[in-house]
Amino acid sequence: MPEISGRQQTHIEPVQAWSNVTEAPLKGLALAREACSILAWDESGQLYLFDLYGNYRSVSSAPGRIIAGAISDNGTLIVLLGEGSRMWFLGPDLDLITERSAPPDATNLAIDPHGRFIAVGSRLSLVHFFNKHGKQAGQLETQQAMAHLVFVPNLPFLIGASGYGRLVGIGLQPGSTSGKLSAELEWDESLMSSVGRLTTTGDGGMVLASCFTYGIQRFDIRGSNEGSYHLGGTASHAAADFAGRMIAVATLEGELAVLSSSGGVRWKSTLPRPVFALEVDPLGRYLILGHETGEVARLDLYGESAASSTKNPERAAPKGVAKTSSAAIRSPAWSIPVCTSDEQAEFAVLAVMDDPPRIGMITNTNRLQVFSAQGENLGLAPEILGVGRILRTDPGWIAAATDRNVMLYDARRARALRADLSLVELTHLAIRPDSYGIGVIQERDRIGRATLSGRWIWKLEVPSPIEEFAINNEGFTAFTTAEGSLVVMDPGGGRTGTFAGHPSNPLFVVEAPKNAPGGLAWVTLARRDQVLRGHNLVGNPIWQCPVPWEGWQLHQLGAVTLVVSADGRTTAHDGSGRLHAQTRVAGNPLDVHAPAPGGQVQRLSKQGVHLICSDLNGRVTWRALSEQPLGPVAAGASGVAVLMGRSLAWFPTPPA
Repeated sequence: MPEISGRQQTHIEPVQAWSNVTEAPLKGLALAREACSILAWDESGQLYLFDLYGNYRSVSSAPGRIIAGAISDNGTLIVLLGEGSRMWFLGPDLDLITERSAPPDATNLAIDPHGRFIAVGSRLSLVHFFNKHGKQAGQLETQQAMAHLVFVPNLPFLIGASGYGRLVGIGLQPGSTSGKLSAELEWDESLMSSVGRLTTTGDGGMVLASCFTYGIQRFDIRGSNEGSYHLGGTASHAAADFAGRMIAVATLEGELAVLSSSGGVRWKSTLPRPVFALEVDPLGRYLILGHETGEVARLDLYGESAASSTKNPERAAPKGVAKTSSAAIRSPAWSIPVCTSDEQAEFAVLAVMDDPPRIGMITNTNRLQVFSAQGENLGLAPEILGVGRILRTDPGWIAAATDRNVMLYDARRARALRADLSLVELTHLAIRPDSYGIGVIQERDRIGRATLSGRWIWKLEVPSPIEEFAINNEGFTAFTTAEGSLVVMDPGGGRTGTFAGHPSNPLFVVEAPKNAPGGLAWVTLARRDQVLRGHNLVGNPIWQCPVPWEGWQLHQLGAVTLVVSADGRTTAHDGSGRLHAQTRVAGNPLDVHAPAPGGQVQRLSKQGVHLICSDLNGRVTWRALSEQPLGPVAAGASGVAVLMGRSLAWFPTPPA
């Protein structure tokens, strides 16, 4: 083991040795005590391997979303439990060794210190054992499903804790067949609480169960309760050094403490945010802390860190990986208060216009407010009556609407004008002020085109409810009906073509993406049939292609068409229908998509205190942290606008 500090001291004066950050929120952390390696993984499936000086040993992407992970103490084996009942076995450099089927409903796992056997717990009250090659080595049925498993380093023994207040000790012996394990339940004890973390010392003489409001419950290797440690908070994590001389404890309230084995508090402090993961050096010299926000840090307990000494050779982070937290976590270019109450912020609607860059916002005051990309408040439009809030943008224009009125903001002339239209229950709105004018649908059965001043060019009542509609710069309008048909109207309101779909399969419709092949005017999606079609100007199909799931939304975004499923998975198709990009995992169907530099697509999602910007492959471009609740998000090619609490924040798009 490499030297970390000099002479062992007794007075604790913690110093942060280093801090790194994961690209997405931290999902898990593990320490290989003999190999002196730190394994971390984040929400996007990115894997990180650090040494004790904070240098990157390896960075890789997992084959899928990670449920749980572990690394052996000698660092030779890493096992990840993935969605879809998969297990991935990795080598010491994150290289994939093999992939196996995981037990049904598997939730957690542990690896013995030498990387020979893996124990996997499942919701079916079974503990499954595998060898290092992924072959089954045995199983044991327990009274309750195990939520935590930990091998005792110096003994053939496994400790488990259920999610409902049971602690068990499992003896292990070689099976009758080579490579097999024989497991036997040796004791079963009741707990007063569920367990947040389970850990043990090297000889198993101290088993610590973090029992939240019941403190840290201490057991010996025979399952006898030896008392508890209480800090006054909600104990979520406790870990001891190898010999059990020191115990580190973290609470949900954000407190971090170091205790002696007798329970005396040697040091205690309050952190800016609660600890999400906690590991202790085998010799009790430092702590490894992980925060949900993505920070991974080493805290040296005895003063000046050796991490800055000559024993710390600098190694650059792999290309594209942040070395410090400032590289991956962005702060807004500006943030200004815009709402007078939490209710206003909760029900606000945002929109981003790119030419020129402007942010539009409308709240329950029903007044459009516009801001420049520099944070300048450009003023409020007059109030519009009605309920509901709709915002639409087009180069140079922002439109705000209720169910009864439409207000337009001309950014080039910095003026607002009301469209003098008598509307009843407006359900759909589209604008092309410089070419088409305004397209509206009322009560889902009346569609029309109007000028900016409010003069109707044409109106049409439709016998079947209208699902969606789209307009183009040539003055044509396409709409779909609940009967599954696509109808195209010419600039004067005459019907020019119809595509008859299936009555039970209403269509989505959008304008063709930019740079599409000649003749393509519209793109439709048959949701239940999972078919994307390209149509010419009068509605005749030109091409069609399958999509892998039922669509929940259809968007035209620059040069691609996006199909979003009900669970947030997304595909991007070019103007010929060919697949351009596809998400790997499910997300949130309310995520916001916007153009990214280089013709790519970026996805903005909210996860707790995080605003995360990623590509469709799940690669995180940047993320931001908010101390206030995250509200509505809007994005364009010029940047991202988001309400953080009652304030509007702006994140300009970085140069390509």
